Amino acid sequence: MKLRMNLVRLGSCLIVPAMLGLGACAVPDRQPDLDNISANVAQTQEGDFGELLTNLNEAADKAREAQEIHDDISAVPPYLNADLNRREQGVRLAEEAAEHRRRAEDALNRILDPLRARIAYLESLHVPQNIGALTKSVYFDTGSAALDADDQAILDEAASYLSQYPIAHVEITGYTDTQGSAAANRALAKRRAEAVAAALRGIGAPLSTTVSIAGVGEPEGAADGQADQNNRRVDVLVAPHGTYNKGQ
Repeated sequence: MKLRMNLVRLGSCLIVPAMLGLGACAVPDRQPDLDNISANVAQTQEGDFGELLTNLNEAADKAREAQEIHDDISAVPPYLNADLNRREQGVRLAEEAAEHRRRAEDALNRILDPLRARIAYLESLHVPQNIGALTKSVYFDTGSAALDADDQAILDEAASYLSQYPIAHVEITGYTDTQGSAAANRALAKRRAEAVAAALRGIGAPLSTTVSIAGVGEPEGAADGQADQNNRRVDVLVAPHGTYNKGQ
């Protein structure tokens, strides 16, 4: 049908003008429009911002495909699903989505780093050099990432200090003892750090600037199988001068 309509248009452009003694229909030059499209698409893909956009789109597309495969496989009983290739495709797409997200985050950080450095510098001009960093520690029960009422005073102190210097650099780092596997302890340490970050946000601490949340897990060099409460902790570091240090 589409081909027929195009032929009709072509015929009307050639035959009717000929019957009237006129020249053929003028064909608009499409090249400027094509060049404009190409130039703008290329500009969109340039630099760190282009890499951010490209990788975000790739991550979203691949994550959506992986989720569709996941849902399809989950919808049937395990004994009816022997499509190994389909499962492997889903795993690959999910891993590629995660990698594109990582690349997008790297590109975003490259965009933001100069702004962060400038903010840290401006903040440092208003903070006396003799104001040092504050470090507070929150301790946890074995295998737990839950905070209790006794931790509130420590969180309040860290939040109060951060409120005085809202553009401070903040590091929230989780640790564990050496009971259990190293991989499980790293995951537990990250959950503990995220729990502390969420609690600080919950009491109004301004965590909108440079914040690092990490799960270290077992302390380096610690013996295996040790239930040391001092290692079941999260350290909160608030550095009023940010990552900028005047005089260096």
